[in-house]
Amino acid sequence: MSNFWHYVRELIKGNRFFGQKLIYRYSVFSFGAIHILLGLLICFSGQFTLGLITAVVGGFYFSVIRPLVDKENYLLTLIICLAEVIILEFVSTLLLGWEAGFYGYLFSAISASFYFTYITQNKYRHVMPLALSVMILLVYYIGYITMKYIPPLLGEEPVSAGWLAALHMINIFISFCVMIVFSYLFVWEIQSKNLALTAQNEQLDELANKDPLTHLYNRRIMNKIMDQRMEALKKIGKRFTMIIGDIDDFKRVNDTYGHDAGDMVLTTVASTILNSVRSEDSVCRWGGAEILILVNDPLETAALAAERIRSRIESTVITFENQDIRVTMTFGIAESIPGYKIEHLIQQADDKLYYGKKHGKNQVVVKLDDTSSV
Repeated sequence: MSNFWHYVRELIKGNRFFGQKLIYRYSVFSFGAIHILLGLLICFSGQFTLGLITAVVGGFYFSVIRPLVDKENYLLTLIICLAEVIILEFVSTLLLGWEAGFYGYLFSAISASFYFTYITQNKYRHVMPLALSVMILLVYYIGYITMKYIPPLLGEEPVSAGWLAALHMINIFISFCVMIVFSYLFVWEIQSKNLALTAQNEQLDELANKDPLTHLYNRRIMNKIMDQRMEALKKIGKRFTMIIGDIDDFKRVNDTYGHDAGDMVLTTVASTILNSVRSEDSVCRWGGAEILILVNDPLETAALAAERIRSRIESTVITFENQDIRVTMTFGIAESIPGYKIEHLIQQADDKLYYGKKHGKNQVVVKLDDTSSV
């Protein structure tokens, strides 16, 4: 029972997806318990035959339908349950009359049919609930018209008006509770699948747009972003700056400490850069140990940002298998110029990066004739 309330709490929170077997199992248990309790209530009203039949049907849920669920025969389970509700409702209405309120279970059966056919995912799921709803509606009208022309077929003493009113209120209350529960579950199921689909799309987006090691943008998506920035530059004059950085002596790190250490260095550098830029800036693993950064600022501001990144990387100690590794980065910067192609901008930043590599490394090169850090 503790597991049941645990699942109820998780359902309310929306934290867990429930499998078909669990849903069917708890539903069968609930339906069986409702039938047994309702059978006892009907017995108290004086209708022992109908009460006994209702209670026996409750036992049928535990003895026959529950094993079907364990065998994952969900479609047959659904058909038997709906057939039982329709037949027992019709018989109960004939015996006790329309005033007893058994017709309410027909409405709850409609909501249950839509929900269960949705989660069962059988090939009839698109037409089955509609067909069942039409059949249930026909049973409702047949019962209503029948009870207009014939009196209740009571097998024992007539039920008092008080008991009829009580039965009516109880039946309608149970019917509404069932409708509310399955309507909520239906909405929750759809929301859960939408969340799962969103998460799956995010994973696909991650695979398509980001480098699997550093989780930075990959080159493909960065080319699209650069095209967008160039369009914004043409239309509204929005300036941006490109920064290309490369880890100094990265091959030596791989040769000395191994490729796992090199991967750790790359991920640490990537994380440091991401934490040093704003959300509107874009960071990409351009290739190997090269990282490209697009900053939505003019050259002067971007140069200060690049120097801040360079300083943080230089002061970062990366521990790998009890060994401390320190690395530095060299950066080349180029500002967007109206009329320039993006290839020219990349070439300018790359030339400055190459210049910095040849003249001391661990620096930010803003001009080709100035190798000093900012």
